[in-house]
Amino acid sequence: MKNMDRRSAVALGLLPVLTPAVLRPAAAQTSDEEAVRAAVAAYYAAFSSRDLKAMEVLWAHTAAVTAIHPFSQTPLFGWQAVRRSYEETFARFADVSISTAEPHIAAHQGVAWVVGTETLRGHRPGGEAMANSSIATNILEKQGDRWLMVLHHASGTPRH
Repeated sequence: MKNMDRRSAVALGLLPVLTPAVLRPAAAQTSDEEAVRAAVAAYYAAFSSRDLKAMEVLWAHTAAVTAIHPFSQTPLFGWQAVRRSYEETFARFADVSISTAEPHIAAHQGVAWVVGTETLRGHRPGGEAMANSSIATNILEKQGDRWLMVLHHASGTPRH
């Protein structure tokens, strides 16, 4: 057998052994990205329905969680501070919807980051309409079989 034929035979012989090992990370990656996409969609749904109980389920409850909202003066650290910020935010609206189009999602070794542009629309309690766009980053951490939010950072986009 020539050198090339021998290498091909060895490679083909190893193919059944290596294929599952090579495919598993890609499949896990896809599965993680789908789970992250679902967790972020649940976050936006909870925000849009001003559902603090749903928010509580989606966030990690540690001192390390962080939120920076477009209106924030300083970063908010710890679950209790982040929770209060959502209570205050929800009280600012009679109704609100927030979404992100085509977010970029990456997940690696139990951490995921989601980057995109958020669009918020709503009405103040007095009826005043409001619309805002922000560039947002959400970071999630896999805890057990769940992806939980550990950081939400949204910065207003410059107006030209």
